[in-house]
Amino acid sequence: MDEKTAFRHELISAWCGPAFLISFIIFWVILGHNFPNPSPALTADALQARYAENLGSIRLGFIISMIIVVFYLPWTALLSTQMARIEGRFPVMAYLQLLGGGLTVMVVSFSAFFWVAAAFRPDQDPATTQMLTDLGWLCIDLQYACTTLQMIAAALVGLADKREVPLFPRWACYVTIWCGLSFLPASLTGVLKTGPFAWDGILSYYIPYACWLGWYTIASTYMIKEVNRRIKASEGTAVTSPSLSRA
Repeated sequence: MDEKTAFRHELISAWCGPAFLISFIIFWVILGHNFPNPSPALTADALQARYAENLGSIRLGFIISMIIVVFYLPWTALLSTQMARIEGRFPVMAYLQLLGGGLTVMVVSFSAFFWVAAAFRPDQDPATTQMLTDLGWLCIDLQYACTTLQMIAAALVGLADKREVPLFPRWACYVTIWCGLSFLPASLTGVLKTGPFAWDGILSYYIPYACWLGWYTIASTYMIKEVNRRIKASEGTAVTSPSLSRA
């Protein structure tokens, strides 16, 4: 593959970051009625009524969410490539980040799948709707560790980046670690149905999800800058090479 094509693939992968971010907020958060998200304390009948009142929006939001979440994959692959350049011969953290990103996609996909299933038969037993909703939220909240490892791996490589212009500034690496650890309170969503640690609580939902999307925005910004920097450096080399050969 020629360098120009490779750069094009990298740039597309980098811009998959903003594409995922915007579409995720539109379909998963807004159309999926996850802001605010349903309380685990809702009765089965109340939850069933919530689906019935927003059936079309919920179906569209989560079906599309299962499609657009794949934008996270090329973005993750690019981040692994950029990390591997920093690590050199032994890109362990790059591989770990790649696995974490891939598993994050599966977790988000399966949670949305359960909610699509809950909305599939609006006249079913409310207890079934409640169980499927519970499965979706417990799936996405209790399996946060793969995303946390992805973020910490990226931060550790960023902190070890000694180049003149690093991939991430040091402050962004420390923010990344903090954001990755912000998911820890979500461990209690498997036990509590009310309060700040429930899946609709501030410590298990609003703070960690805001941190995740905030980190994703920061990382995407610097990843795009890195690709553009490499493209400019390559173009500069191409311009100077003919003059050197004539000399």
